[in-house]
Amino acid sequence: MQNVDIIEINEEQAYNAKLLASKMSTPQIRKRGMIDMLGISCAINYLHAKRIRVDNKRSVYKIPLLFEEFKISDIYYNNYRVDVITLFKEKTIKIPKIHVDMEILPDFYFIVQIGGKIKEAKMIGFIEGKKIQRCSSDSKYHYPTLDMILDLEKFTQLTKHSTPTKTLLGKHVDCMGLFLKFIDKDLSSVYKRQLIQHLMNCDSCRSRFIDTMEFERMAGNIQYYPELSKKYESKTKFEDVSFKFNQLDEQKSFEESINKAIIANNDKELEQNFINIEQSENNIEETPKTVQMFDIADPKQLKNGVIDTIFNEIPKLELPQIKTIANAKTKRALLIIFVILFVFSSFLLISFKGTSETIEQNNEIANFDEFEEEYDYEDYNNNSEGYAQLIPKENTTIDNFSIRHPKITKATYTPTITNISWEAPESLVKKANYTKFLQLIGKNVKLNLQNDLLLVNDVPINKLVKVDINIAPNGNVNSIKLTSSSGSPSIDSSIKKVVTDTLTYMKPPSHGVISKSVNITLSVELN
Repeated sequence: MQNVDIIEINEEQAYNAKLLASKMSTPQIRKRGMIDMLGISCAINYLHAKRIRVDNKRSVYKIPLLFEEFKISDIYYNNYRVDVITLFKEKTIKIPKIHVDMEILPDFYFIVQIGGKIKEAKMIGFIEGKKIQRCSSDSKYHYPTLDMILDLEKFTQLTKHSTPTKTLLGKHVDCMGLFLKFIDKDLSSVYKRQLIQHLMNCDSCRSRFIDTMEFERMAGNIQYYPELSKKYESKTKFEDVSFKFNQLDEQKSFEESINKAIIANNDKELEQNFINIEQSENNIEETPKTVQMFDIADPKQLKNGVIDTIFNEIPKLELPQIKTIANAKTKRALLIIFVILFVFSSFLLISFKGTSETIEQNNEIANFDEFEEEYDYEDYNNNSEGYAQLIPKENTTIDNFSIRHPKITKATYTPTITNISWEAPESLVKKANYTKFLQLIGKNVKLNLQNDLLLVNDVPINKLVKVDINIAPNGNVNSIKLTSSSGSPSIDSSIKKVVTDTLTYMKPPSHGVISKSVNITLSVELN
C-alpha cells in the first residue's frame, strides 16, 4: 500500500460507537467494543468519501451476542464481505482464528488504526481473506505479513464486478432451533458453526434471532418490575406532595406580603389588583416559578447519562466475589487462594512472555508503530527489518505516508489430519464386522495420508474433505469420488490416492452382508 489516509473522528461517531458498545456484556468488552465500532464507522465514512458505497444493513456486528462470540465486524460492497480490523494500542495486525475455525472468512479485511487520543484514524489497507490461513498463527490469532496488504486501487479492481450471492447453508427450522441454546451458552462449536453460517446469509432468520434475543432480555428484566414500580410510585407521591406544599407556601407568603402592603398604604387600587391576580391564578395551571422548578431534564443529557452508567457499570457478580474473599474466616483459606492466584498469574506471565517472544522473533508479521495524533517524524526512522515503517514523503502534509516493505521469506506450511470419520447406512453400522472394518480402514488411511501430506505445502481452503465410496454386494469397490474438495489439487489427489490404495489390499466383508450396492462417505478433517 503506497498511501495512508488519515480521517478525523467526530463526536457523533464516538457517541454512536459508545451506544452500540453499551449493549455488550462486561465493561472490558464494552471498552474494546467501542474501539471496534469506531473503526467500522471510520471505514464506512472513508469508503463513502472515496465514492465506494458500502452498506451495513445485514451486518452481524450490530447484534452484541454474535459480535462478542464470533468477532465479526462486517460491511458489504458489491456483495463482498469486508471485515474491519481495528488497531488501537496494539501494533500488530491480528486476525481472529475463530473466523477460520467457523469457516466464516470474509472476502477482505480492512485494517484501520485508531489514534491514541481517539481523535483521528489511519486507513492502513486491505487483505484478502483467502490468504489468511497461510500466515503464522498461535491459538487465537493469525498474523498477516506486509506483502499481503493491498491499497484502495487494488481493492476496487478486485471488487469491480459483484460476486454471486452465497449459497444458504442449512434449514431455517434447524437454525431457529439453536437460538435459545446459543443465548444460554449451551451450544457446541459444531452447532455454532452451523448457526453463524446460516445467520450471515439469511435475513429472515437473523431478524428472528434479534427478536428472540430481545424477548429473552425483556423476560429477564421482568423480575425487577415490582421493585421498579414501587420505586416509581413512591417517587411520584413524594413529588406530588412536595409540589402541593411548595404551592401552598408560595401562595401564603404572597398573600401575607400583599396584606401588609394594603394595611400600610391603605391602597384600594392595590387591593383590587390583588383580587384580579387571584382570579387570574385560578385560570393558570402553574406559576412560572413552579414550571421552572419542575422542568424536565434535557433528553440528550439524560440519554448520555444512562449510556455512561451502562458503559461503566460493574457486573453484579464481581462485588459478591470480592466480599467473599475479603471475609474469609481463616488464614489458611486466604493462603490457599493467594498461592493459587500466584501460580496462575505466573503461568499466564510465562505463556504471555513466550508468545510475545515468538511473535517478536518472527519477522514476517506486519507490525505498525502506535498511532498518535501528535506526529514526530523521528519516531518513524527505525529501519529494523521485518517491520512496517511509516515514512512521511518529503514536502507533503502529514496525512500522506508510504509504507516501506521489508524483505520477507515465505512461510512453510504442512497440513495435518485432525479427525477421520465415516457416514454409513444404519444397516451397515449395526453389523459388528463392518464397523470393525471401517475403523481399520480409517486408521490405515490416517497413517498413510499423514506421511503423504508431509510432501505437500499447500494450505487447504476448506478444512473438511469428503470422499464417497460405492461398494458392490460382492465387496468390490465400484467408484471413489471426492464430493467436498479442500481447494488444493495436490491435497485432494493425495487423499484420493491413499483411499484407493488402501481399499485395493483391504477388501470389505462380502459374505451376505449387503444385498445391493451401498454408498459410504469418508470425512477427513484437516488443520
